[in-house]
Amino acid sequence: MADSTSSGPIITYCVEYAETQLSVCKSCNRVIPAKSLRVGELFRKNKKEKKKQAKYSWWHFKCWTVPKVLTVLPIEQFRGYPALGKKDQERVERVIKHGEGASWKSVNEKVVKEGEEEEEEEEKPKKKQKISKEADEDVDLTDILTGVQANNKSADSKAKKTKNAEKAGKTEKAVKGTKTEKPATKKKAKAEAPKVEEEPKQVLLPKEDQLELENIANEIQASFKADQKAKRSRA
Repeated sequence: MADSTSSGPIITYCVEYAETQLSVCKSCNRVIPAKSLRVGELFRKNKKEKKKQAKYSWWHFKCWTVPKVLTVLPIEQFRGYPALGKKDQERVERVIKHGEGASWKSVNEKVVKEGEEEEEEEEKPKKKQKISKEADEDVDLTDILTGVQANNKSADSKAKKTKNAEKAGKTEKAVKGTKTEKPATKKKAKAEAPKVEEEPKQVLLPKEDQLELENIANEIQASFKADQKAKRSRA
């Protein structure tokens, strides 16, 4: 497939599998591996110049962008296209259909974005349907019109409050009961424990005071004995 004028330069495009790995991609400056799909541009100054003398520029298929000529002419005129495998032919057709300037990278990015947008659009109505179903289940139109539903809600809320208050009162009583039982057990234990009689404390006096007390005690005993003897003698 060529893009030419009567007197101007001639540009021809081809697509093929690389026979060697000597060619370098004009876009990314990396080597094009052998047997990989590549696209070439052949530049000739005019028709008189032979194809062998033409200047070649090569691209990885992923890096190549579609020129305007390939979007106008039939794809069968794209040189090398009929010799490609079916999968590669489909890839080439797909890129060219996206128009001038399209590339395999940009086409894949668009497909990914479109797929994500479709998934988001599908998820949104599902969420709306769920909300509407929940609303239908919870709300009764007849109750709304008569005002019965609002009264039921207020009654339910009051019943819940009373239940919660009862539960709180029971828990408080249980806690108080546990606290009061502990000191009672302690008192009982104290009452049941036998009392130990304390021994009188011995008071220590100085030696002089002790001697005086002993002398007094001896005198008293002597007088007591004398009195007893006198009583006996009289008897």
